[in-house]
Amino acid sequence: MGTNRNIKALMADVYPNIGRVLADYFKKQSINRAKLSRQLSVPSPSIVRYIEKDTLQFKTIWNISVALNHNFIAEMGEKLPINHTTARETALQNQVETLQKELEKLNIELSVYKNIVGK
Repeated sequence: MGTNRNIKALMADVYPNIGRVLADYFKKQSINRAKLSRQLSVPSPSIVRYIEKDTLQFKTIWNISVALNHNFIAEMGEKLPINHTTARETALQNQVETLQKELEKLNIELSVYKNIVGK
């Protein structure tokens, strides 16, 4: 574990501003804020306040993610200065390795077949 100074420096340097993340996404996707406020059952000005804040409660981020079918939590998690592999990533990596081995085996079989056929 690092010193408090190192940890504070890491937190200050890369901390994502969730309001900015939301504002950018809303703009790119042309999100209707009034419709979103109805989906979340919050007053319309709350959506404006969300994008003005640099932090939000986890529940709020979760609910916005579900309403918009976009994983803001994972998006911010990718910015963490910590190496982490999810269970899904591990499973996919194992699947890739299995398929690579199968491909190698098939390439060997193809090579043998070509040698037999004389091509």
